[in-house]
Amino acid sequence: QGTGALFRIRLAGGSAPCTYLSPQDPRPLCHPAIDRALQLCGAGGPPHVRLTVEWDTSTKERLFGSIQEEVVQDAESVRQQQQAHGQQHSCTLDECFQLYTKEEQLAPDDAWRCPHCKVPQQGTVKLSLWTLPDILIIHLKRFRQVAEQRHKLTTLVRFPLRGLDMAPHVAQRG
Repeated sequence: QGTGALFRIRLAGGSAPCTYLSPQDPRPLCHPAIDRALQLCGAGGPPHVRLTVEWDTSTKERLFGSIQEEVVQDAESVRQQQQAHGQQHSCTLDECFQLYTKEEQLAPDDAWRCPHCKVPQQGTVKLSLWTLPDILIIHLKRFRQVAEQRHKLTTLVRFPLRGLDMAPHVAQRG
C-alpha cells in the first residue's frame, strides 16, 4: 500500500557484479540477465541462479519483526541436489553400449523347452547391432522403474561430438 518499492530483487552470481530485476515485472525469470547467468554456470550440477530479495528496512521490520539473523539457510532439497551432483558418477557412451550388448543369463522362470530332449533349459540372451544408419540418434533411459515407483537417473554420460567408433559394438558376421 506504500508508494515506493517494498523490495528489490538482486540476481546473485550473474555476469554483472550486481544485477537488479524489477519487482513489477510479471515474469522476472524471463529476464535476459537470468539467461546470461544460467549460461555462465559452471560444471557440477544443473544450471541455477540465486535471487536475493532486499527489503526496505521499515517494511521488513513491519512485516517480519526485528530479525537479527540475516542469513537464510538453503532448503533441504537444495542441499540434496548439491550433494548428489558432488558425488555424481559418470560413464562413457562406449560403456553404455557395452552394457547394452552384454550377454545376460535368463531367469529360471524364463526357461525354454529344448526341442530335442524336451527339458527346460535356462538360456542366455544377447542384443547385437547388425547395421548402423548414416545418422545415429541415441535416446538414453532417464528413469528406472522399481516396483511402482520411478526414479530419475542422474548419471552423467560422457560422449564424443565427433569420431564415435561404433565398430566394436556391431556384430561380426561369419
